[in-house]
Amino acid sequence: MFDRAIAMTALCATATSTLAGIPVMLSASATAPTEFSDVKPDYWAYPYITSLAEEEILAGYPDGTFRPEKSIDRDEFAATIRQAFEEETVRQIPEASVFADVPDGNWAEPAIEEAYETGFMEAKEEQDRFFPHQEMTKLEAIAALTRGLELTASPTVAASQTPASTVAPNRRQPKKSKNRLAFPLASTVLLQPFAIPPANAQSNPAPTAQQGYNATAPTTNLGEYYEDAASIPDESIDEVAAATEAGLIANYPTRRILNPNEPLNRGSAAAMLYQTLVYLDRLPALPENENASEYIVAPE
Repeated sequence: MFDRAIAMTALCATATSTLAGIPVMLSASATAPTEFSDVKPDYWAYPYITSLAEEEILAGYPDGTFRPEKSIDRDEFAATIRQAFEEETVRQIPEASVFADVPDGNWAEPAIEEAYETGFMEAKEEQDRFFPHQEMTKLEAIAALTRGLELTASPTVAASQTPASTVAPNRRQPKKSKNRLAFPLASTVLLQPFAIPPANAQSNPAPTAQQGYNATAPTTNLGEYYEDAASIPDESIDEVAAATEAGLIANYPTRRILNPNEPLNRGSAAAMLYQTLVYLDRLPALPENENASEYIVAPE
């Protein structure tokens, strides 16, 4: 995997003179910036972004920007999962190119494979496609994290009486380091001309759907937390409740507005990932006097 990452690094270096916006594909030994020109200290997600950059979980673009307002695609989200967590596999596929829309040798192929095998992310359209360049919604990100970490919501109780400790995590150990920054959180659509589609993409057996995640238990009344709780699909209520109880969700600019179906931008993705690592005791919780902490949704 390191050889592939290094090869992609060289390929990007060759192409940056003619293609703007291609991210730097850093090898594990490379050093990434932890400050970005477009993420100032007064930006709401500044502590999330800079902390994850220091942890070498997130990276920016060759021009020194992070582009926090840009939406995050599914392949990018898979890359953050691979950087942040070390989870046991719940299913197996030969490689991510079994999906008809993931070319063999694509930069995100190992990340997609791992995100799928560990149960964080699902395929679509009868398990035949992954849609790597499709924008992630906030709801999809919440579902991915609760599914991959096996979070379940507590039984229904009053919101003001629901402590975060009631979450039943079934947690496994988070990853310490693995191919760090080989797949940074950055747009890679311009890399596609260099990818070689697999000749047998359509003939590979389709992956099977994950078994074992059952979100049917009664959950916390989400109307106590979100003014737009009615926009949460019924099948996602328990996932949102579990993430809320665990303190994974940060809503900007209004804490009580979830906007579950809107595309998730890179700044919000950083906040959600940071809060997940806080829940896993990997990172410290933000101080209460930190401006960014006012957007965290969690039971008192």
